[in-house]
Amino acid sequence: YGYADMDEYIDDHTGYYSRKLYEQIFANVTLTDQNVLEINCGRGAGAAWCVHTHASHSYIGTDPSQDVINLCQRLYSTTPRLFFVVADATKHLSFENESIDIILCIEATHTFGEPIAITQFASEVTRVLRPNGYLLWCDFCYMNGSGTSVYDLIANNELIIEEKINITRNVLHALDIQNKSRTDFIQRYIQPEEQEHFRRFAGLPGTQIYEDMSQERSQYW
Repeated sequence: YGYADMDEYIDDHTGYYSRKLYEQIFANVTLTDQNVLEINCGRGAGAAWCVHTHASHSYIGTDPSQDVINLCQRLYSTTPRLFFVVADATKHLSFENESIDIILCIEATHTFGEPIAITQFASEVTRVLRPNGYLLWCDFCYMNGSGTSVYDLIANNELIIEEKINITRNVLHALDIQNKSRTDFIQRYIQPEEQEHFRRFAGLPGTQIYEDMSQERSQYW
């Protein structure tokens, strides 16, 4: 959804606020010379930007969709140190034990479904992370227990929360700033019968995701 400082108001249509969300997550961790794994990387734009901006040793993007991974491989086939593989993080990550320094998971766990799937994900994260490795995670959390929570990640006592920051206001502000450009994009390129689905997916003002955060039924960590 993006991250914006409260004194920012300009939408330059370049994905600036999405990149700022990545930077917020990396604020206290260096990627230099690290083996990085991104869960549910989508079209790979964030992964490619990270490789260009932070000198990681390797960066692997995963997604459960073969079509998505095929697209990433076509778009970034010439990008050094960047790889994409199919993987369902709620079942099995096809990497050796203690082989990854940093695992990045942005806005993915709310799609995993039941808490048991998140617990299985946490177990896989624990297995493939090296000692003293990090899971860098952000997503919205339902504070009333009706949906995904950051605490689902530590339910099996395998992961420890070292730091958590509530950035709900910054995420809402980014969504407000980008509302016009994203609405214009949806109206221009998406079939009318699918536009409402994409509005919900993007978390635009007026959607359930946006209103839940705005009314403090959920928080973004």
